[in-house]
Amino acid sequence: DCAICGKAVKHKSLRSHTRGHILRAQMGIKEDHLVTQVAVGDPCGFCGQSGHPVRLTKEGKKRTFQLSSSCPLAITFSLGVAATSTKNSPSTNVPIRCSICPATSGDRAVVWKYNMAHHLGTVHAERHPAQPLPADLITAMKITCFEQEHLGIPGELISLADSNEEEAETGEGTSSTLTRMKRKARGPALGQCQSKRERRPA
Repeated sequence: DCAICGKAVKHKSLRSHTRGHILRAQMGIKEDHLVTQVAVGDPCGFCGQSGHPVRLTKEGKKRTFQLSSSCPLAITFSLGVAATSTKNSPSTNVPIRCSICPATSGDRAVVWKYNMAHHLGTVHAERHPAQPLPADLITAMKITCFEQEHLGIPGELISLADSNEEEAETGEGTSSTLTRMKRKARGPALGQCQSKRERRPA
């Protein structure tokens, strides 16, 4: 069952179902009849609650990155497959590294994708708004309109994201995106949504 709404959900669909609750909460969409609320700030991608930090470690002969979490609902999954939005599994909320965090004192911070805006708006709040985000981080943070639609985001919010699509690809857009993150550090930047023209069928 879903730990947030209590509904019976098939195991293969539970991950995207739970992350849909997380994205809707971070975008300020109220849901009724929830068993528990999504944690504010840094919700776990498995249960939606706080207190379960996530790590990426290299394992196996191929030395591929594997997810590690203390969450009791944590499961093993392919990061590459999960990073692609499909109709049956629309959420791409996977752990990503913050390329702004200094790498000198150990590993860079690993944050769930939907939580990266909160991380930037709090941990890197001192970052000057005129300083653009690294291109790799912008790409990693993108949430497509296809993904938002299939996770129950209202069309008017997706349209708002579309109006900011061009500025998200420029230095100025990146700066204003970070400014919006600092003003509302809870959830993902709407400016990271890709245009409906770029949508691809699942």
